[in-house]
Amino acid sequence: MSWDVFIMRFPPEAGAIDEIPDDWDPPSLGTGREVRGALATVLPGIEYSPSGWGDFEGPGFSLGTPVNEADDAPVTGVSLFIHGDSEAAAQAALALADTLKARAFETGSGDFLTADSARSALDSWRAYRDRVLDEREP
Repeated sequence: MSWDVFIMRFPPEAGAIDEIPDDWDPPSLGTGREVRGALATVLPGIEYSPSGWGDFEGPGFSLGTPVNEADDAPVTGVSLFIHGDSEAAAQAALALADTLKARAFETGSGDFLTADSARSALDSWRAYRDRVLDEREP
């Protein structure tokens, strides 16, 4: 089960996802080459498969991200699928968002991820994960 974080240039005036207009068209984060370069800067050692799937092993977490756009094609969003529950994962997501001049939306609390909310967001996701996994046990 992963903690999912989505990075886009969300409208700065939006305080929540439901405040984004339905007709909003996300601006580009850069080209495939530029976005993969940003990922490599923030996540040194990230490895890409031929299909464009990136894998990274961090301290207490692993991360997968599909960035399969061509080198010169625009990328409007980056999805991070995080496994493990290290706070370093939240810091990596925030660093990537900052590098891309974007914002991160996370699925633990369903809010934008910020330095102030990182711990509580990760705690929300952990609680959800643990509850789901407990329900699965016989």
